[in-house]
Amino acid sequence: MRSLLVTAPPRTVLLLMVSIAVLVVTALATYSVWPEFRDYRKSLVTLRLLENVAANGDSTEREMADLKGNVDTLNHRLHGNMVNLPQNQMESFIIGRLQAISWRNHVDLLSVTPGTGSRVQVFEEVLFNVRVSGDYFDLYQWLQDMREELGYVVVKQFTIKTGVDTDKTQRLTASFTIVSYREAENA
Repeated sequence: MRSLLVTAPPRTVLLLMVSIAVLVVTALATYSVWPEFRDYRKSLVTLRLLENVAANGDSTEREMADLKGNVDTLNHRLHGNMVNLPQNQMESFIIGRLQAISWRNHVDLLSVTPGTGSRVQVFEEVLFNVRVSGDYFDLYQWLQDMREELGYVVVKQFTIKTGVDTDKTQRLTASFTIVSYREAENA
């Protein structure tokens, strides 16, 4: 090797030395410095993320509380106040609410008959055959209040018949079947 260096032109030896130096620096940068630099950059990104989480921790808790409130509101809209009530308590609850709605809207609640419905996918139907008497606008408001207070209820059958005239107002008698749906495992 020494004889090769002595006989080689000085320019070739210089070029060989520079090439070896560049190769060593490239290998050092590729296998030693660059991976550590990438790990350092990942650590900086993680640090910024953790600082943001620490700084916004209160807003995350507030956001979770808001979302829980939204879920509770939607659950109340869907089920009303009868969430997770047993069958016998649910019947008395609905009958009591129908009576309160009737008094508030000047409608006579003539009869309420609970019944059993079928199972629709994961829901069980809870049927009520209801007869009421009142004038048209009171019956309309009664239906609106029923939907508002009892949550998601469906009127399956609906018939209206004219009744007797009292004090120049036409009384109507309405018979209908309302259906409330609840999850079958809660039934």
